[in-house]
Amino acid sequence: MPNNGASRPRDDVRSLPEQWGGIVSERTFRAMNTDVRIIGVDWRRTEMLADAEGVFHDIEARFSRFRPDSELSAFNARSDAQVSVSAQMMQLLDLALYFNKRTNGMFDPAVLPALEAAGYDRSFERVVRDDPDARAPRGVQSRAFSIAQAQLDRRQRTLTAPMGLRIDFGGIGKGYAVDVAGQRLSDTRDFLIDAGGDIFASGNGPGGDGWPIGIGDPANGADLDVVVLRDQAIATSTTAQRRWKRGDRWHSHIIDPRTGASTGSEVVSASVIAGTATEADVYAKCALMLGADEGRRFLETNRAQGLLVLDNSCVVRTTGWPGVAPQSSEGVRELCIAD
Repeated sequence: MPNNGASRPRDDVRSLPEQWGGIVSERTFRAMNTDVRIIGVDWRRTEMLADAEGVFHDIEARFSRFRPDSELSAFNARSDAQVSVSAQMMQLLDLALYFNKRTNGMFDPAVLPALEAAGYDRSFERVVRDDPDARAPRGVQSRAFSIAQAQLDRRQRTLTAPMGLRIDFGGIGKGYAVDVAGQRLSDTRDFLIDAGGDIFASGNGPGGDGWPIGIGDPANGADLDVVVLRDQAIATSTTAQRRWKRGDRWHSHIIDPRTGASTGSEVVSASVIAGTATEADVYAKCALMLGADEGRRFLETNRAQGLLVLDNSCVVRTTGWPGVAPQSSEGVRELCIAD
């Protein structure tokens, strides 16, 4: 089954309910514009699955920019520079500020005006469905605002930001939801949460040797590499899926905050292994925008492991990448960087 470049559980993991010994629980549902699957072994409290699913629906309801009644939409439409925020919004903002500083500004959820200017001003299904000439892009937006301009008062739980600073949590929300759902499952040991390629794998997996995860080739969807995870997360960021054409230009949902335009690097897919799905989600997007050489250095500096697929089909792996692909990553890396 092709996966168009995303990370995903291998076929032998996806068929666990039929093959795994013990008591297997599984729940699949749709949330955050993607398919979500939670599986675990030796679970006798199946209500935990419903609780974990509820996390995704709640976060989507609170923080989707496409829902006019969400807390995020209310913030983006605010009429005052200072607003009160919920405890969970404060947590997301804290994370956004942390990763903005950690990545030297490469991660910045304040790129919403640029996303809208590129044509991503409604759900992706509507972007590709609607008349392409009806919503032509309005041009590149300069970096007028940054999340770094936001000031949080954690005691009063308020956010003060320049009028015009508007936020999209799409670059962090899915990974965050995976992590929060994983916390709800902390009473158990072996489980996997897969939210459209943002994955957290807990415990030793189906055979006691970890959870095998395939890394998809963005060109054909076949598994390009396989990693085995234990108490780790993986996320893939790619320009091969959410892209659309307006006029004579292709646009993607990944906006480079340095330019205010869709990323133009040679990396078309970045898969990153980290301790949390939030980290993996953020670092994958940054590595994709930074390009092969700088992206690899960025990941190694942040002690994350990554696999980058370039637009010439070359593959770049960080030192210590745990994949089991037979080719020499060092040789491929040299070839790709040289190109």
